[in-house]
Amino acid sequence: MTFENTLLFDRNKGASASPARTASAALARSNGKVEISYCWKNNTSKLVHLYQQGCGRVRFPKVDHAEYPEAVLINTAGGLTGGDHMAYQVTLESGAGLTISGQAAEKIYKSVGNTAVIDAEMQIGAGATLEWLPQETILFDKSRFRRLNKVNLEAGSRLIAVEATVFGRTAYGETLHSARIQDGWKIWRDGKLIWFDQFKLDGDIDVEAARPAVLAGAKGIATILLADDAASAYLETAQTLARNSGVRAAVTCRDELIIMRVLAETGYDLRRAVARILTQLRSTLAGHPVALPKVWENQ
Repeated sequence: MTFENTLLFDRNKGASASPARTASAALARSNGKVEISYCWKNNTSKLVHLYQQGCGRVRFPKVDHAEYPEAVLINTAGGLTGGDHMAYQVTLESGAGLTISGQAAEKIYKSVGNTAVIDAEMQIGAGATLEWLPQETILFDKSRFRRLNKVNLEAGSRLIAVEATVFGRTAYGETLHSARIQDGWKIWRDGKLIWFDQFKLDGDIDVEAARPAVLAGAKGIATILLADDAASAYLETAQTLARNSGVRAAVTCRDELIIMRVLAETGYDLRRAVARILTQLRSTLAGHPVALPKVWENQ
């Protein structure tokens, strides 16, 4: 972050104090945007559109034996704070497939008043498959964060997705006495809204999360989604994965959508459980072993 530090000059008094000394300094904001589109051509998924702006970047590692091409999202700012904004737009044309992950855990730092925002829009064409597998988001004390993922699914398309949030780094003894999070999903199938979810905590997160009806003391939470025309066929698999996750987890099935909630006592436990569930779920869907993107292994 930088401060505007231009000197003000008065003819009679000479150079005066900078605006940073006489008024609240304007903080530099991080703004990033990534747009990527894929089509199905010559029996493979091909990149047809790429746009990068500000601190938003994407890289495309070469991966052997992957189900789909991989894209790794990068925030060159190293994290977000109040007033920062990241926007992602992903479009898959009919039949295309893509796995998206993040280079590292996203960090939401202390805010002086404004909210850090992440927006994602995903358009998944008929018969296309998107795997949305970012690493966890870590909230710091006095952070303010809002995220909304919007997904439009067409007939025969599939979405495998996760969003995980850690409330302070337990290994460092961090607690969140004052923070705000608003996290949500909106999913449409053929233009019909099939799921709208909003999770919100505000204030002393440690106290609020300790309530039995909220998180019952969990320090990390994740939502794992499978949207598929035949999602109900995988309900038993999802229930087994939840029982064997090693943490608290539960599953709901709403016709073409499976929703899994995962709660853990530490960020490490959450990450380990989510990685295990995603690996086994993706392998079941593919019909053979499928490893998580390499960036998950390097943390």
